[in-house]
Amino acid sequence: MFDTKQQSRDIILFGYGKLGQRIYEMLSGTFSKITVVDNDEGHIEEARKNGCVTAELVDLTDDKKLEAIGLEKKILFCAMDEMSMNIFLVLSFRSITIDTTIISISTSAENTRKLKFIGADKVIDIYESSANRIVDIITRPAVTRVLDEIVYVDNGISLEEIEIPHHSFLEGKYVHEIDFKAYGLILIGISDKELGEDFIFVSRGIDHKFDAGDVLVLLGESSALERFYKKLMEAT
Repeated sequence: MFDTKQQSRDIILFGYGKLGQRIYEMLSGTFSKITVVDNDEGHIEEARKNGCVTAELVDLTDDKKLEAIGLEKKILFCAMDEMSMNIFLVLSFRSITIDTTIISISTSAENTRKLKFIGADKVIDIYESSANRIVDIITRPAVTRVLDEIVYVDNGISLEEIEIPHHSFLEGKYVHEIDFKAYGLILIGISDKELGEDFIFVSRGIDHKFDAGDVLVLLGESSALERFYKKLMEAT
């Protein structure tokens, strides 16, 4: 049902610091092939401890070592905590790759301008929509709209936030009981009102019980999202 052209491509996530960890959590709920690369041994150890299947310690200043990773036909996601390294990586990737999608995090309008100028295909300005701390931005459902524009905009796939109404078929059910794929959708996470609107990534394996007022973050085609919303409203 889905156009899986982009989703089937491997992602190489450069950086597993504070920012990279949150981005990994978000992407791992949708993408199964993610390689974490960092030049900090402590970050790589943390990635492996957190269950990253593929995590590599690489000298990011050495083009030959970067090429050895196998960059072609991949999505290269620059998420280093140091913006100078993200800029350096984008420059390197643009000069040594032919068929890649280069995405980078930015922390200012000036950095965004620089990253686009030097060849980043997509740039996420994490301060564009909020002045909150990096951790808050990455763990809030609103960030899914940013990823929607960056990763899925060319595929006809959207990420939407849908609130569960009272008396819907989901009330009282657990995540494992609902086959979202049967509706043509992927559940990315839930914002639980009872927990102070904390965002729960489904990839963490939490079997959440759905309540009215919970906000679902769903990935799918617009038509599938609309059909699911109508089904939620049937019993209200």
